[in-house]
Amino acid sequence: MPAEGERVTPAHAAAMPKIVTPNANPAISALPGAARYRLVGLEVALKPSVPYNYNLILLGSAETSEAQAPSDIIIDRCYIHGSPRQTLRRGIALNSARTVIANCWISDCHEEDTDAQAILGWNGPGPFKIENNRLEASGENICFGGADPSIRGLVCSDIEVRRNYLVKPMSWRIGEPEYAGRPWLVKNLFELKNARRLWMEGNILEYNWEHGQTGFAVLFTVRNENGGAPWCIVEDITFVNNLVRHSGSGINITGEDNQHPSQQTNRILIRNNLLLDINRQRWGGDGRMFQIISPKRPVRNLTIDRNTVLHGGGSSSGFLVLGGASANASADSFAFRDNIISRGSYGAFGESTGEGFPSFNRYCLNLDFSNNVLIGSSISSYPPSTRFVASIPDAKFIDVNGGDYRLAPDSPCRAGKTDEGAPGVDMDALVRATQGVETGVRAAPMRGAMD
Repeated sequence: MPAEGERVTPAHAAAMPKIVTPNANPAISALPGAARYRLVGLEVALKPSVPYNYNLILLGSAETSEAQAPSDIIIDRCYIHGSPRQTLRRGIALNSARTVIANCWISDCHEEDTDAQAILGWNGPGPFKIENNRLEASGENICFGGADPSIRGLVCSDIEVRRNYLVKPMSWRIGEPEYAGRPWLVKNLFELKNARRLWMEGNILEYNWEHGQTGFAVLFTVRNENGGAPWCIVEDITFVNNLVRHSGSGINITGEDNQHPSQQTNRILIRNNLLLDINRQRWGGDGRMFQIISPKRPVRNLTIDRNTVLHGGGSSSGFLVLGGASANASADSFAFRDNIISRGSYGAFGESTGEGFPSFNRYCLNLDFSNNVLIGSSISSYPPSTRFVASIPDAKFIDVNGGDYRLAPDSPCRAGKTDEGAPGVDMDALVRATQGVETGVRAAPMRGAMD
């Protein structure tokens, strides 16, 4: 077994006790009120002859009060998995309270006709800590929401997601040399539909493509999924020091549900992240870096700052796509500042408006768009603090091929500012946060960010 704080791998399975389900039922299930359990060093799987399983570990399901929710549970250094040919909808159903999932390897969660997740929570109050896991799933690697809670008024809350490796194997992508022949339904890497007070830091999220949806890696999209939970909300979300790469589009945010009544998305911070190879030619989709859409009410109190976001040799349709109902804004109290970002073909644009000021005036209230560097051809329809460089080489990053996106001392992106005041990602902070995340051993060196 690896030391405490280090992640297991399939190589440890031979030394692990095994809990194997012989049918579609969970291998491990927590009854209402179950509490104070610690699961360490287990292999949890389904029997090879089983064609389908819903949840390998079921921590709560249809409880109707928070007092009934399973609680005080730790899952540590466990290998939880399906197989390349079996259908496994979910690794862990996280409908509990005070639960930790750490140092685990959860893989081969996939289904052809509906969403599959490594971790999904929809009826648990939290708090939750998800740290130092490798998570593979075809639908969403991690998702909160997605079904109406049976606990009235419940919002999944007080969530930490730190130092996890969220990845979709290329053997799941049709047309790749390593494609294994099963068209698992691929959607996103991380999604919030009903969540409050979440901190996500130091994660690596990679490989996501157009298939079941248009290829956004990260979604903050509130959903009253079945129409019976109008209290659903996405608010108080912090997304910092993460590396997102190899995806058809970047981050999608909505102000409210467009199908059923919901609460209004509020207070989202996206800071000091590195998004690379957001590339519609390679991964399909629209190549949109950020999208903010709302049917009626806007996203409130949204900040996107100090990020570096690049298309990496392909192209993007635009770096900021805005939209909503004909008479409403999509963002209110919106700060977009100190970013270095590929402009793409259309820059910042709306559903029926031109680039820059026309779209800002139409779709944004109380906008602070300042001190951004756009990589691409210059255009006059942005605030005067906006700077342009013609290409990624012209931005003068230290070592693009080696994954070092620090700015050279003579980079035009600096505009005379020191590292502390310069735009774009703080690479020192990002490397500290993500070092060793792919292997699960903190001391391991970080590979190049584009690898």
